[in-house]
Amino acid sequence: MFRIWLYLKFSNFFRSLFENKQIEKRRKLIEYSILKQSNKRYAVLFSQCRVAFFFILKFLRKKYDKKEIIFCAYNLPEMINIAKNLNLNIKFCDINNKTGLIDYKQLNNKLSNKTLAVVLTNMFNNYKDSQKIKELVKKNKTILIEDNAIYFDNFTKLRNKNIFSGNLGDFSIYSFNIMKNISSFFGGAASTNNKEFIEYYKNENKKLDEFFSLPLIKQISIFIILKLMSINFLYKIIFIYIIRYSYYKNIKSILQLFYPSLKSINKRFPKFYFSKISELSVNATYYQIKDKARRKRIFNSRKIKHKYYFKKLLKIKNKKFDLLNIKDANYQNFLDFPILVKDKDRLNKFLLNKGIEIRFKHYYNCEKLFKNKRSCINAERYEKQLICLPVHPKIQLTDMDFVVKNIEVFCSKR
Repeated sequence: MFRIWLYLKFSNFFRSLFENKQIEKRRKLIEYSILKQSNKRYAVLFSQCRVAFFFILKFLRKKYDKKEIIFCAYNLPEMINIAKNLNLNIKFCDINNKTGLIDYKQLNNKLSNKTLAVVLTNMFNNYKDSQKIKELVKKNKTILIEDNAIYFDNFTKLRNKNIFSGNLGDFSIYSFNIMKNISSFFGGAASTNNKEFIEYYKNENKKLDEFFSLPLIKQISIFIILKLMSINFLYKIIFIYIIRYSYYKNIKSILQLFYPSLKSINKRFPKFYFSKISELSVNATYYQIKDKARRKRIFNSRKIKHKYYFKKLLKIKNKKFDLLNIKDANYQNFLDFPILVKDKDRLNKFLLNKGIEIRFKHYYNCEKLFKNKRSCINAERYEKQLICLPVHPKIQLTDMDFVVKNIEVFCSKR
């Protein structure tokens, strides 16, 4: 079974490709939806989530005489690249095993009057633990940037009201890239109550180019390839063999189709950072944002599958196998189901031989990549041990039983 399932339907892709009317109206509807979820006053669209982050940091550097920024060490390298290339002094805190979040105690020790911003990356965390981070950062009078790239539509219930992820940051950023649950080739957004930033970005936006055609054509090609790979018949007779071979031979040009983060380590800013969101991405985002019923069905389906995996995997008694701490099934509604397992290389090959493709790479220990240090022990462990199991709509409970059974067989042989 193929792990990747792109949320954008072919029908909406073709509609988005050939429509160029009502772009501003659709843009405003997207921004309004983000405002409702994030409980902010302002929202703007960007060509990518990381571009939103880039302009937020540029604005903060201009406004404040501070240069330190704090990240969770287990992170997407491209986000660290942005801070590095803006000459910020980067500090890392480890990921906390219990909360799945930047470690509270380490953050408390590293916050100072030199801290420009803290990045809260929503990965495996629940709302209550995230709220504690917000309160700590606020107490230090520091800016909190909430990275909501993989948590869109996730929420917690407070007093019978849905409180969505993206609600905590002074700035909250969103991604609509090809692998996300709003899948629009490229695209991102930011929400904030900071009117000064909105005015700043309006001026910056005037200097930006229209989105470049070549990256968009490449992304459309990847979209079509991945859509074809998700057809079960084609996957079984062709694509599983290509995937297996690319893993065994470490063919990065193919692996990058499944793991875009492989392309983002220690690179300068590409030209399309300095461009506006494309009309195609606006249209594709609009059709998905508009279809609330479909998003809700997929959200609930993932939640059921998370609980099913958790119940089944909990029965596997093995010291080298761990499940993450899930306290809130609505807020921690991951796009894939994460587990920690030692010797994940062997497990990956074992599952591939059974026709099962998993998410083998997630994020990286960025302290090791950018500082050449290994003090963040949990981040190193997550990089080496974390894999993700498929929970998309085409995955059935029988498929999940097959995955769990093979993980159990693998663990019993060790």
